[in-house]
Amino acid sequence: MSDNERKVNDVGGLPGGPIDLHEHANTLHEKRVDALVMLMVNPRIGAFTVDSLRRAIEENTPQEYASLGYYSKWLKAVRQLLVEQAVLTEDEIEAKMADVRKRMEAEAHA
Repeated sequence: MSDNERKVNDVGGLPGGPIDLHEHANTLHEKRVDALVMLMVNPRIGAFTVDSLRRAIEENTPQEYASLGYYSKWLKAVRQLLVEQAVLTEDEIEAKMADVRKRMEAEAHA
């Protein structure tokens, strides 16, 4: 397989610098993203599969893949899959995000 045929996550054998192998405790945000994904792939809910999550992550552009953190890639993929599966629309997601931003700003100024 040539470099042109590689998926964005297929970096084996390519120079990429050192890898940080230090353990760290997951942040609350990371725990929430993990819990959300575990719920969505649960067969009783079945919003999407782990395989589709992987596909969505691998569809990131090289720039997105390099700049997004591990759980940010998951969250971006969850959003994409929920729209693909017609669980939510982009408009519904954007409206909820606007509500959350407004509430956070109000709390910050209180």
